[in-house]
Amino acid sequence: MKARHRLGLCLCIAFVPLVAGASSLEAQAGRAQVRDGNRLFEEGRFQEAHEKYLEGMVAAPESGVVRFNDGNALYRGEDYQRAIDAYQRAIETGDPGLESAAWYNLGNALYRQQQLQESLEAFKQSLRLDPANTDAKHNLERVLQELQQEQDQDQQQEDQQQDQDQQQDQDQQQQDDQEQQDDQEQQDEQDQQQDQQDPQDEEPEEGQGTPEPEPGQLTPDEAERLLDAIDENPEDVNRRRAPAAGRQPRRPW
Repeated sequence: MKARHRLGLCLCIAFVPLVAGASSLEAQAGRAQVRDGNRLFEEGRFQEAHEKYLEGMVAAPESGVVRFNDGNALYRGEDYQRAIDAYQRAIETGDPGLESAAWYNLGNALYRQQQLQESLEAFKQSLRLDPANTDAKHNLERVLQELQQEQDQDQQQEDQQQDQDQQQDQDQQQQDDQEQQDDQEQQDEQDQQQDQQDPQDEEPEEGQGTPEPEPGQLTPDEAERLLDAIDENPEDVNRRRAPAAGRQPRRPW
């Protein structure tokens, strides 16, 4: 839940004076319980006052004043959600003498529960019923300011989040580009190393003929002619008798 910046709301609850007459609590059922509840409330014994008001509601279930006072006891005891329920029930009774005050107190209780929009509507309704309620007017203006402040903060956070997302996208793109470049450089280096390792077919340089055979070895041409002679028909070959070794004896004169 977001933290709220208090803007000086009038969070004191309103009280409805009890008017004497035929419609007063003194002439209604449950007056003793309500009287005891009011005394306990003034003494700051809010839980006990709440219990007395509950007894009064049993005796006078249609009384808006009893529910209104019970809401005040719950509010002072910081039981804001139950106070909200009590004020709403008081409003539903349709008692015109307490309706504006009930809407005002309801707005305060809703504000305590961080329900700003609902609180704003309650103060508006209180002012519609009693335009002279300056506290309701003050609180309405302050809640409007707080709602605007909250909206500005939300927009600022949204803008910051968008900036962060864009920066992350840019960083990721740069990282991807760098990785792609590194991979390409690595592949080029591997290809270069492979080219250096593979033997290349080279034409013999001019002047580099067949190497001379070592003494006692046949040259390639001699070996080829020898092989051709072996494959020929011996009868077709004119053989030359090898000269006899040594010198012939001289004939005597």
